[in-house]
Amino acid sequence: MEREITIALQFKLAIGDVTLNEIVFRLKELRDDLMLRILEEILRGYDDLICKRLSQTRIYPSKARRGLGRHFKRDEAEARLCRGRKVRKRGYRRNPRQLSTVFGKLKLPIRVVECCKCGAFYSPLLSALKVGRYARRESNFEHEVIEAVIDTNYRRLINGRSIDISVGGVHNLVVGSDVDHVYQEPVSLEDVSAILADETGVKQYKGRKGELRAVIGVTTAGRVEPLGTFTNTEWSDIERTIKERIKQAEPYNIPFVYDGEPGLDDFLADVAESQRCTWHGPRGLYHALWEDGLKKKDSQPAIDKIKHLIGIELPEGDFELLKEEDKEPVKIQYDASKAQIRELIETFRQKGYLHGASYLENLSDRLFTHIEMWLKSGVIAPKTISLLERVFREVGRRIKRIAWGWCDKAVTNLSKMILLKQYSRSKWEEYWKHKLGIEDHFDIKIASVQLSPCKHF
Repeated sequence: MEREITIALQFKLAIGDVTLNEIVFRLKELRDDLMLRILEEILRGYDDLICKRLSQTRIYPSKARRGLGRHFKRDEAEARLCRGRKVRKRGYRRNPRQLSTVFGKLKLPIRVVECCKCGAFYSPLLSALKVGRYARRESNFEHEVIEAVIDTNYRRLINGRSIDISVGGVHNLVVGSDVDHVYQEPVSLEDVSAILADETGVKQYKGRKGELRAVIGVTTAGRVEPLGTFTNTEWSDIERTIKERIKQAEPYNIPFVYDGEPGLDDFLADVAESQRCTWHGPRGLYHALWEDGLKKKDSQPAIDKIKHLIGIELPEGDFELLKEEDKEPVKIQYDASKAQIRELIETFRQKGYLHGASYLENLSDRLFTHIEMWLKSGVIAPKTISLLERVFREVGRRIKRIAWGWCDKAVTNLSKMILLKQYSRSKWEEYWKHKLGIEDHFDIKIASVQLSPCKHF
């Protein structure tokens, strides 16, 4: 179907006094009302076309009625679709149907027809538009609410943007979101250079402290690949979920970088190699030596030494083009650093610093994973979780400010939305296109805009 809508706009201006700002301001005021009128005319025309094709079946063959007139049989205990597609027009419903749209409230007269086969009364327009029996809003409205709630809290969203929805309605959209389906799709590790995991605290109902945990991948181009966020979930359960998303079963030569969080030492051990964050490692040594009774001024020399030993700089350039003599200094420095750390561990034991010795011994096995990988295959992988911490700052800036008192489901859903929107825009847009059913079945464009003289002049 191809139709044209003729729009006549009337304006008056004060010659010599009007400004561009005022013209744009008035057009902006007119925008939503104009869109509602256009939407109403499109739906009215579509309704007339549907009823015409269903009531005049001799003129319009079955191919012209494809997808139209679906309804359930009348007086059936089980909901079964009727095979009849011929109808009789029975006027309009007494009250128009009111739907919330991104342009405002739409009051649409709904035509009713009677099936000639089973006698059921229904509205073919609602069936064709896939609008549920009790639906009161279209999904673009949900899209606008979700986009807005990512950046602000519920009440400021309603008061600041004048969105016609209650606080409970916004919360129901967040909790009832199916964004979790995006985080169930398989992910390939082929373009992933590292996997990072960490957690942050969130305030929940009645001041209860919760834990928001996130796992992300870092691509070879340095981009974030969201793998999952979880609220108050054990790391063992998170590991099982992440493994289900990874398509390949064989191990990949990539590191898993973490800051020493309990429960992460063997996380994804069969698909990645553990790498302790080279920034958090020396920082954790200070706390271990503090438990042994050392003050900061006494433990600082050992901490500075560890920072120096792990600060090995890798040569720039293609690994395959480097000569063996260019790789040799890295290997020498790597061997020397490991030997000096072992000597430092023995020194701690001799002095009775058992916490420091135990911590440094566990740390040493996971501090040089990125060096070992480079020496083996030339892969330059992240050695800190700074990227994930920046992600958490982005998430926490919203969650901790607008999610106070939320349940686990709401915190999890919103954090997943934030990651998708901020770091995987293409997946975010694809998710909404699928949810809204955008399949290029409708196209509209401006045919012409011209100024005509007023008929009153």
